[in-house]
Amino acid sequence: MDPRTVASMRERQADTPDKWSVDSDGWGLGWTLYDWDGVPGFGHDGAATGQYSYLRVVPGAGVAIALVTNGGGARALYADLFRELLAALADVRMPDRFAPPEQPPTVDTAPLTGTYRRPGVVITVSGSERGLRMVYEFVDGMSHFSPPVVADLVPVAVTATETVYAASSGGLSFGEDWMPVVFATLTDGTPCAYVGMRATPKVA
Repeated sequence: MDPRTVASMRERQADTPDKWSVDSDGWGLGWTLYDWDGVPGFGHDGAATGQYSYLRVVPGAGVAIALVTNGGGARALYADLFRELLAALADVRMPDRFAPPEQPPTVDTAPLTGTYRRPGVVITVSGSERGLRMVYEFVDGMSHFSPPVVADLVPVAVTATETVYAASSGGLSFGEDWMPVVFATLTDGTPCAYVGMRATPKVA
């Protein structure tokens, strides 16, 4: 392989649109890039129905850790295991587990409600007594994957470019107590929702 291609894998090519789901600093050519309090690293995650995999590399410490699973609670196992191993082997402190703050921020929910759609998935966001509720449905050729999942959304953070919520549903959390749901805007101005790092454009 061309050395320039190898180098570009560990050089920032794009920002990560959803830093909350993977705690990444950006993307190289294929690799996810990390900055753990000044300690650089890279890796990649993968997921299919019931299967999850994680790879983290800290080149300065000569450490590489991989986890491959095919059962429940994968994300929680990854978080606990890698946090302990990277601290012991590479002096790396991973971010704390994602969760809403004790005092959630106030959010104007009106622009966020509506229907979001991508091939195989429809996400419906509506108002509720607690703020927002999300229904995540697999449709068309993916309709057999799972029944619809309903999740209450708790506000986490509001910035100039995104509004972050935490979904309190085991059906969506991949084994963690909370899963990030990020509302942002694509480069063409289309509103979208990121769930599990996948962008779903707003259609109605």
